[in-house]
Amino acid sequence: MESSTSANLPPSSPGGFFESLMDTRFDQLITPKLIRFLYIVSMIVLALGVLAVVISGFASSAGSGVLALILAPIGALIYLIVIRLWLELIIVTFKIRDAADSIADNTRRPVA
Repeated sequence: MESSTSANLPPSSPGGFFESLMDTRFDQLITPKLIRFLYIVSMIVLALGVLAVVISGFASSAGSGVLALILAPIGALIYLIVIRLWLELIIVTFKIRDAADSIADNTRRPVA
């Protein structure tokens, strides 16, 4: 039962972003640390894009402005869902790597 509790522990000394960036052996990965930042940036860019589309729609005419007010958030929501799915796929691949590392650590035989 001891092996199941050690699998839940975080990896030893994860280090900071810049320490991971300078790791030439690639033991510490920076992509999982950047995912949250990329998602927040994509939400901000999508919100600014919706705002620009709505403003340009109302600058053109009232009818196209109302249409942009309805369709732009729907399009942004679809883009946000797609971005979230891709980022989750990236995170899942890193979690698979972590699980494979812990399995390899648990199944190594001691050197005699």
